[in-house]
Amino acid sequence: MPITGMRLKGFKCFADSGEIPLAPLTVVFGRNNTGKSSILQSLLLLRQTLDSPEYGPRLDLRGPLYPAGSYADIVHQHKSKQNIAMLFNVTDIPTHKGAARIELEFSSDEPQPARLVGLKVSDGVVEPLEICRGRGRGGPYELYIGSKSQGLEKKAVFRFPQNGFFPLIGPEPPRVGRPNEKHEQSRLFARLALQALETTLRSMRAVGAFRRQPDRRYEYQGRVSPAIDATGRSVVDSLIEDVGRRGNKRGELFRSVNKWLKEVGRVRLLPFKRISASARIFEVRLKDTDSGRWANFADVGFGVGQAFPVFVEGLRTPPGGVFLVQEPEIHLHPDAQLGMADFLWSLASSGRHVVVETHSEHLLLRIRRRLMSRKSDQARLARGDVSILYVTKTPEGTSRVIPLEIDELAQIRNWPKGFMEEASEERLRLMRQMAKALETE
Repeated sequence: MPITGMRLKGFKCFADSGEIPLAPLTVVFGRNNTGKSSILQSLLLLRQTLDSPEYGPRLDLRGPLYPAGSYADIVHQHKSKQNIAMLFNVTDIPTHKGAARIELEFSSDEPQPARLVGLKVSDGVVEPLEICRGRGRGGPYELYIGSKSQGLEKKAVFRFPQNGFFPLIGPEPPRVGRPNEKHEQSRLFARLALQALETTLRSMRAVGAFRRQPDRRYEYQGRVSPAIDATGRSVVDSLIEDVGRRGNKRGELFRSVNKWLKEVGRVRLLPFKRISASARIFEVRLKDTDSGRWANFADVGFGVGQAFPVFVEGLRTPPGGVFLVQEPEIHLHPDAQLGMADFLWSLASSGRHVVVETHSEHLLLRIRRRLMSRKSDQARLARGDVSILYVTKTPEGTSRVIPLEIDELAQIRNWPKGFMEEASEERLRLMRQMAKALETE
């Protein structure tokens, strides 16, 4: 995964999140209102900004993926005079070993959208490259290599395009004497690192916590948008397009979705039924694998309808891409939650990178059991391929992220106090009350 870690400063509930390690399978836990969603929202915020080129080097706070409101709504403790920083560890940079550290810093610029005021790319080897705003609220951008200013945009050969968020960094300008090779290395490294971060952000697909309910009829639009579909609005269009394509990959997505519908919900999709010969209106039907009876998608259990977009969008994520999903287990029976964990495990094993926000103890249990599996499966994830994160609040009311350590027996070494202990404690209370009741008989 090109993004192997991140850190949030001054963003929403985080004064400083601490390091957030990301792996092929990253699972985020925590109580309500602790800031779990903020981790995913920071990524969605950058993606929707990239999808809004008219904003330039400003954040799109009102996009469809994360309608954040104003700068005061996303800055920590609503202190608009403070800046927000997002830091990323980025790997898979051509011609370079190790990881780049990319820091993006934003400030309020009301009534205009929040502005990018600082960008720094470093790796501890080449001299760091930094672009920051000059003096004054609307000051020009200035480029630094190491701690030395290279000048403003024209002199330092860089610029922010009108239709792009990340800067275009040109080659080292000619100086008196021989060119500065170290500066050229810094420029090349920064260009490649920013390209890797942008490629990763553009590869994302996502499903939010609130998914669209199934419709009784679907009108196929004839084309599926490549944009992120966090509510599942176009998942049926994706499947109709899949079964209508030509070539040996025809129906590949349909068959894969059916596999997991059967695994998790004990249903399978029937071939789409076209209602009218003159209009592209279809009925979606599912068949119960136990009883053999079929029903319209709108009449199938609510849990299946909520899991459906997770399967489709997860499988639509390209290999090497990132899939963000909130509460994939919502409205699912515990048995089905275990199946959903297997689906997410399978996605991560296939070369995709999965980031999950969840409350499900069953999902965690299944992942731990998979880690203990002794089957000779080359696609099996190792401990280093799984990151378990716990988000908690400090006594001061700010949030922090605690990476949980998994040992060789899939046990969590630093189990947080109160983490998923309620059910066990309730069982103990029940047993004590049962014992007391027997004593009084």
